Amino acid sequence: MKRQGGRHDRAKRDVSLARALSKLGICSRSEATAMIENGLVKVNGRVIFNPSFRCAMASDSILAEGKSSEKELIHIIMNKPIGVVTTHSDERERSTVYDVLGDFAKWVFPVGRLDKDTSGLLLMTNDHQLGERLTNPRSKVSKTYLVTLDRRLSDEHQAVMESGMKLANEQLLPVRIRRLRECEIEMILHEGKNRQIRRMCEMLGYTVVALHREKIGNLSVGGLKSGEWKTLSRLEVGRLSEQQKD
Repeated sequence: MKRQGGRHDRAKRDVSLARALSKLGICSRSEATAMIENGLVKVNGRVIFNPSFRCAMASDSILAEGKSSEKELIHIIMNKPIGVVTTHSDERERSTVYDVLGDFAKWVFPVGRLDKDTSGLLLMTNDHQLGERLTNPRSKVSKTYLVTLDRRLSDEHQAVMESGMKLANEQLLPVRIRRLRECEIEMILHEGKNRQIRRMCEMLGYTVVALHREKIGNLSVGGLKSGEWKTLSRLEVGRLSEQQKD
């Protein structure tokens, strides 16, 4: 893996080497620790014996037993069904997004999460660079949701959301709202706090009856039915990679 001179020094070294190997899907973290301690892992051509060595996944060249961290990049979008959790396994034995993927054997991770009761667009990939770009708050990539409330959103409360409200003493960015039907709205966010839409609505006295993510940037769930998924084309990935705040 070739990199431009000096990039290794400038990159943010925020992941331990053992965790990096695990996140890259090369092996488990315990297996990675043993490999590193046995001198079987190189970072930028140098053998590293410390599993806690800090590295930058987006720029470092990592070799484990001769296997490069360069790999086929996979990008999947799914229309996540209600009742499915966005985890690899669940202690309560609920269905997960990996159950939805079925026999698809490639190792991918979800970019952001949708809670159990939220449906819609979920991006899954092994492209950490793209994943970190899309979830970084500074990127402000838009997320579009269809929200059904228990009653009509008042003009006053719409103005509060659109001006940027406070949630648990944290200032939120303004959202964009478009009315669809009596109790249905389209809401566009440029951040992704935990259960943000539900908490915003609850603070103003509303109950979210249904929540569905329709788009991430210009990427739409399109014609995918609930539980269906597909791999993205290079063109679709390229457009998604270029996303900035609207």
